[in-house]
Amino acid sequence: MDKEKLAYFKEKLLKMRSELIDKLQKKYAEAIDIGKGDGLDSADEAYKIYNRNLMLGRVETDALKLRLVEDALKRIENGTYGICISCEEEIEEKRLEYVPFARYCTECKTELEKKGLIRM
Repeated sequence: MDKEKLAYFKEKLLKMRSELIDKLQKKYAEAIDIGKGDGLDSADEAYKIYNRNLMLGRVETDALKLRLVEDALKRIENGTYGICISCEEEIEEKRLEYVPFARYCTECKTELEKKGLIRM
């Protein structure tokens, strides 16, 4: 991949990282607020716990995405960005445009998902 494309994807990933960090901070604060008790009855308390757990699940998903973005930025720095970590072939640019933190080419990702070895 040429330097211009690498710079483009790096900028895209940096923006994504910043947005994810902001999103995580807000969601985490919301989850903490949901967890605060204020003398609700047991049904309201159960609903509040359910909502908090739902919010924490979303935080976990975004935290995973943030780790993948960070890993992609490291791959840019070490010269392996855009290379499938399974088959070591180039990842399709169209795929990187859609998922800039992609670690696998489309073929390897599909195969690994069929085997249940990856989820994101």
